[in-house]
Amino acid sequence: VICPITDPYVVHHGALGGFVRVYVRDTHACSCEEVMGYIKSMTGVEAVLDKVTASTSFELPLDIEADVVVVSDARTVIGGSEKKHDLAAIKGERLRSHGGIAESKVPIILNRPLTNNYQQIINKTLRNFDIFHIALNGVE
Repeated sequence: VICPITDPYVVHHGALGGFVRVYVRDTHACSCEEVMGYIKSMTGVEAVLDKVTASTSFELPLDIEADVVVVSDARTVIGGSEKKHDLAAIKGERLRSHGGIAESKVPIILNRPLTNNYQQIINKTLRNFDIFHIALNGVE
């Protein structure tokens, strides 16, 4: 299990994330489908996707994507194992996370009007990273 969206500032994150990649070794006794079925039964899991579906859904490169992608719900953080995540450093603080689907809905607020071209573009589904392109190229 690899947690790509973690933060070394463990006071808020506990080195946990809302998105993890699971690699199923060829020598493992379980298939990807069995692993996915087991993870789907866990509380706090919003999505469990195979490699192809994850690559398509999240616009990720297929050739380097994991066998299974797991996304937590808005109230859950996930990690590799209990011993890899020392939550003692949190000291009563709330856990924060990055990478969940719920966190991809981010308001875009600009202090200048959009150009005509960008007014038409924003009618499509935007992703949180689109703000950079819009703010740099789409305002008057």
